[in-house]
Amino acid sequence: MKTKSILFALLLLFVLYVASAFKDPGNPPAGNTGAPAETTCQKSGCHSGGSYTGNVSITGIPDTITPGQTYTITLNHAGNAVRAGFQITCLNAANSAAGTFTAGTGSSKTTTGGRQYVRQSTPKTLSAGTTSWTFTWQAPATIASNENITFYFSTLAANGNGDKSGDNVLLGTRQTVLYQEPAVGTNPNTANEMQIKLYPLPAKDCLLLTMPFAQGVLTLTNMQGNQVLYMELTAQNNIPVANLPRGLYIAQINANGKMLTQKIVLD
Repeated sequence: MKTKSILFALLLLFVLYVASAFKDPGNPPAGNTGAPAETTCQKSGCHSGGSYTGNVSITGIPDTITPGQTYTITLNHAGNAVRAGFQITCLNAANSAAGTFTAGTGSSKTTTGGRQYVRQSTPKTLSAGTTSWTFTWQAPATIASNENITFYFSTLAANGNGDKSGDNVLLGTRQTVLYQEPAVGTNPNTANEMQIKLYPLPAKDCLLLTMPFAQGVLTLTNMQGNQVLYMELTAQNNIPVANLPRGLYIAQINANGKMLTQKIVLD
């Protein structure tokens, strides 16, 4: 009788293990966001065979972020699937982990290969074609220089059949810039002191610059330290920026023996 009880217990554990392994889509193994050097859950031996459409996005991350600040992120899945799960990671320009995640309701945090991940702890059933998860992320406290930060995320669009068949992955990314304000004292001149107006901010196609000086020089530098624009200035200036990638730039204006450094956002 004792032997039968042990066999029954082992059989029950095996059934529970199999059910967990094929949970649709259960708490996924990390490292499947589609980030550099990563794959997704849509691969051989895992979820496959689906043809669901839709999109995945995150909100709560602005175009420029402040070192050490905590941001509330909502990951949104929209589409025609029945159920969904997700995972997300955040990397810097060197493809190393950036910032610190904290899981929210219905999600969990794990670390694999030096990268942090937040993922669903339980799948969600879509309502009116959407579902979402909310969690937080704290930006790195210090940086050597301004740098690009990229969030990589994926969701599993699933059919809810309790198996790994008939499911597929949706991918998304969100790039932002970790911006460190210049230290106090490095740029004593302000736009008010120099009577310079640079607008609109954020800008799209062009920047307008007016100043009370007959001549000057403008340089525009991206976050990688590359000069992308050089322009000699007059009192009234129209600065074309439509052909530049969207993001954060540093404008340096030299006029009348003074220098003004200002952050510029193109969107």
